[in-house]
Amino acid sequence: MEPKGNEKKRVYPAIFHKEDDGRYSVVFPDLGCATCGDTLEEAFQMAKEALALWLDDCEPQAPTPLEQVELQGDDRAMLVEADRDEDIVYFKHSEVPHVIESGLERKGFTKYQVAQILGVDRGYITRIANGQRVPSVDMAKRIGTLLDFDWRVFYPDGVGT
Repeated sequence: MEPKGNEKKRVYPAIFHKEDDGRYSVVFPDLGCATCGDTLEEAFQMAKEALALWLDDCEPQAPTPLEQVELQGDDRAMLVEADRDEDIVYFKHSEVPHVIESGLERKGFTKYQVAQILGVDRGYITRIANGQRVPSVDMAKRIGTLLDFDWRVFYPDGVGT
């Protein structure tokens, strides 16, 4: 897929590594961007979001061709296209930012600590906390459990439940 006009290319190679615990870590070698997921499918979805977040905040560079990505062991390389703004659900006018802030205060965590515990990028947690992203159902459950609130607050219309 070629970019149109002055639109920048938003497809980068990512290395997917299966960890000893069965989860998958994902690294974009060109960017220094990383994320993870419990399954390969979730890791791929998280990679799309992480790439979008990274590209929103940083100047992109030319991606390395997939065939030139260096792999180790059973790692696999895949091309990942960043989520587009229209793919991302926003919920700024919901109660989610307040619920997350209350959970952070109650548990004594910072967003950075939550990101470390959950094994995700701090920017991802910040965007969720600011109402700019809706997490996957699994991530919503993990955040709800960690901060002691009903994860279904992310899906007021019952979507995802």
